[in-house]
Amino acid sequence: MLAYIFLFITGIFYVGLALLTASKPTLVGDRAMGYGLALFALGVGFALSSLILAIVGISKGGFNWVSQEMGVRTAVVLLSWLLMALATFFCAVFKWEWHVDTTYPQFLHALAVRHGQVWIPLLWLGTCFFSIDSGGQSSVSPYVYKIPFWLGLGISALFSGGLLVGYMRDSIKSAEAEMASQKEQEDRFHRESLEEIAAHKPTDPIFHLLSYSSRYRPEDVRQAALAKIKAHPDWETKLLELLNDKRAYQEVYYFLDGNPVDHPEQFVEPLNRSLLWLAETIRTDIKDSNNLQHWSFDMYGIERLLMAIDGQFLNQGVDFYPNVIKLQQALNTPPPNASKMFTLP
Repeated sequence: MLAYIFLFITGIFYVGLALLTASKPTLVGDRAMGYGLALFALGVGFALSSLILAIVGISKGGFNWVSQEMGVRTAVVLLSWLLMALATFFCAVFKWEWHVDTTYPQFLHALAVRHGQVWIPLLWLGTCFFSIDSGGQSSVSPYVYKIPFWLGLGISALFSGGLLVGYMRDSIKSAEAEMASQKEQEDRFHRESLEEIAAHKPTDPIFHLLSYSSRYRPEDVRQAALAKIKAHPDWETKLLELLNDKRAYQEVYYFLDGNPVDHPEQFVEPLNRSLLWLAETIRTDIKDSNNLQHWSFDMYGIERLLMAIDGQFLNQGVDFYPNVIKLQQALNTPPPNASKMFTLP
């Protein structure tokens, strides 16, 4: 009795899908949303009820003709249900929603416009009708339920394979478009960087050129920036002035990481002192933050600073270790307690 109840429920959802997709809907505004919600609800209802129907039929031994092995029988019947449900739902979608530039195989649309959402599940439901009760199979020829089952399984498998091919094509197309967009952005940023460097005048401060001199910039951008910076006769003096300025010292890290200076001994004291400034800035920012993220620390240039120290400022008569420890302690500052921050008076 339970099997026939779910056969009836599945039949209701099946009829609902058939009626919903029988005529072309108005796919604009609220009507489009209503149609989409109805299609989704009927599709989910049909899938769930037909799944329960399949499980009940398997438990009652109605599909024994599929295979004598319980595991194989269960796998084949559930696979047939899954492929049928996918084919039914996407046939209903593709019947009225199909784009000429789609990456999905055209035969999917051909099956959809030929009412695949009607006859594909009908093959499966017909098999279920004779298979949910093993006693009902004796009244008809085995071909009545075996041929529709295997035919429906084959067509559903073909349709699902087409869905997989279309999904892979669409993923590749999206990835290629994303790569092209990223390449275009990189090229534009590269071009704008070179243009900004070229526009630098001898009377302009070198502050805005320092970020372009980083080792991680494209080589032509980096070399162009270095040429402009070193065109200033007193470029080291200007770097030292910036390194001794609490408002600008972090920008100097871009240059010092990977670009040697002529007089490193002049930089070690202000560079060591900047570690304390950086530690205090980080400590204050953590205490004042209400949305601290792991990437929040990228802007401080800590990696550039430490690589610069290791690269050209060790063994210059200054011990950086104590201030590096203070920087580490600042990074370990506990963030503010969110529950206290939002306590009402």
